[in-house]
Amino acid sequence: MNGIRTSAVARLSVAAITACFLGAGSSLAVAAPLLSPAAEQAGDWEDTKKWDGGLTVTVSKPTTFTPGAYSIGHESGNQAVKWRIKVHNGTDEAFQGALMSVYVKSGSDGDTCEQIFDGDLGAGIAGSVSPGSSGAAYFAFDVPQKQLNKIDLEVRPDFDQDGKHWVGQVK
Repeated sequence: MNGIRTSAVARLSVAAITACFLGAGSSLAVAAPLLSPAAEQAGDWEDTKKWDGGLTVTVSKPTTFTPGAYSIGHESGNQAVKWRIKVHNGTDEAFQGALMSVYVKSGSDGDTCEQIFDGDLGAGIAGSVSPGSSGAAYFAFDVPQKQLNKIDLEVRPDFDQDGKHWVGQVK
């Protein structure tokens, strides 16, 4: 986190120094991006994130769907959204899929979204993933209709590893 703040300060410093050298009368404008730490850490859909040791995760673009009559976790009036999450195990040990957690927050306040279970949907990656192999599963969440414009999906491979974030919209 401290490195993120440092990089933002460094960009602002470079922009300020450049503006001083160019002078106030210059026609060249320099703008430093003002990103929050969360925005700098977050990736877009379909980005691949890597953890120490070689484990990588790719999150697909979200798709909306209609849950079945016997689904759990969907509330009428909300939108059911699913993502395909692929894990590639580049480590030397088997990856335990049952230990992976996925969380979704929505809207500007970061409201926690309920996970949807519908048949095999939401069951996660079954068993383990061998070194050098991949495993994938669909995860679904119930998102309020008015909060589809900002989704923060977090993947934590296990209890000992920090989560990584993908942020975007559901279109």
